[in-house]
Amino acid sequence: MSVRPSGFSLIEILIVLFIVSIMATLASVNISSDNFEDRLETEVRHLTRVAEFALDEAQMSGRDYGLLLGMTNKKNEDVFFYRWSKLSKNGWAHPQIDTDAFADVFFDPRLQVELKLDDSPLEFVDIIASQSHSTPQIIFYSSGETSPGRLLWRLKETGEILCELEWNIFGKFSFSHEVDDSES
Repeated sequence: MSVRPSGFSLIEILIVLFIVSIMATLASVNISSDNFEDRLETEVRHLTRVAEFALDEAQMSGRDYGLLLGMTNKKNEDVFFYRWSKLSKNGWAHPQIDTDAFADVFFDPRLQVELKLDDSPLEFVDIIASQSHSTPQIIFYSSGETSPGRLLWRLKETGEILCELEWNIFGKFSFSHEVDDSES
């Protein structure tokens, strides 16, 4: 009588691990690709880091940097975006350094963006359609100061505020998901 050892073979364990890893990968791809709010948070945190970098660059170069928020129409939907610029002798132009960091960013079409400077809401213009080089609403001065303000991201459908980015005159940024809707 032969005794068969109990347990799993190495091949069986490897097959199970392979199947579990494929399922975990598929689950994480589905979760991350559909998580609209996580993508928004990543974009807002990126905006914050680049804004801090722009303020540092303004101080080091002695040239003001600016952030222009706008809206354009893409595929029959209004889409909000932002564009960086640097003040030169000829006016505001796209910064020539670190073009990846200072690239235009378009937000998801389901979002509405509100900008408030000095507690006054601002209207956005379609600078892409007009082909103009407009003056940025938010300026990062070479003196180390900036235009204080507040950005809100809302769902267009419901008006629900998803997040807020606020900053003071010294460029100190604060990001929040917990927004008091009565303030807006």
